[in-house]
Amino acid sequence: MRERTAFRRHAANPQSRVAASTWSLILLALLVPLFSCSAKPDPNTVVMIIENSPTNLDPRVGLDAQSERIDELLFDDLCTRDEHLNVQPGLAERWGVPDPRTYIFHLHKGVRFHDGRPLTSRDVKWTFDSLLQGKIRSTKAAAYRLVDRIDAPDDYTVVFHLKEPFATLLWNVSDGAIGIVPYGSGEEMSRHPIGSGPFRFVSAEPDKEVIIERSDGYWGASAHLQRVRFAVIPDATTRALEFAQGQRRHCGHVSHWRHGAGA
Repeated sequence: MRERTAFRRHAANPQSRVAASTWSLILLALLVPLFSCSAKPDPNTVVMIIENSPTNLDPRVGLDAQSERIDELLFDDLCTRDEHLNVQPGLAERWGVPDPRTYIFHLHKGVRFHDGRPLTSRDVKWTFDSLLQGKIRSTKAAAYRLVDRIDAPDDYTVVFHLKEPFATLLWNVSDGAIGIVPYGSGEEMSRHPIGSGPFRFVSAEPDKEVIIERSDGYWGASAHLQRVRFAVIPDATTRALEFAQGQRRHCGHVSHWRHGAGA
């Protein structure tokens, strides 16, 4: 009881808390150079510090912030959004709405997935059909509950037929909503994602890192960055030490890395 009382008096002493904080800062300052010199930074790699691993890199499934952050670089959506959140062309170079229940999208030609396969209307139809028909289980399917069916009359035309007018359809097929995957893609997409975005998947190790590289064959504006390593660092103090190293490190958003932006 006497020891517990003494401990409480020490913990309640503001001078003790200030001293402890001061020593913590000194220790942090001493450790930073050690961490910085432990490995030579790769000048071609930007390290993005994230708090936890992505739960699922299949763009039809992943809903957590880390999955969506990485998927945005690996996959393309039918539409994009500008800085004012207005819907703009993406994989679809244009679209038409002949009536409130029909949307016709015309795809860019010459787009290829990272494995070399051409991206056509069949891939777009499969991406959404796999959700609507339950081939892939995902809560994202609810966002397309008003879609009756999807037709692909030719390689570069996709027609969405709706059960009733659906004012937010364009928003629901734009950046961050659902990236287009190759025809026939199943659950393996979560382990080795194949998209058509400005970066391609290299490797992933749970609770450690995800590595992606610039796709030199990207159909749009090429990214300036060559490689991005998403380092999983849950602890705040360790994140501060990592951020202090000489290699370029970021803790913010990555959307500006898609189209020709640098670090």
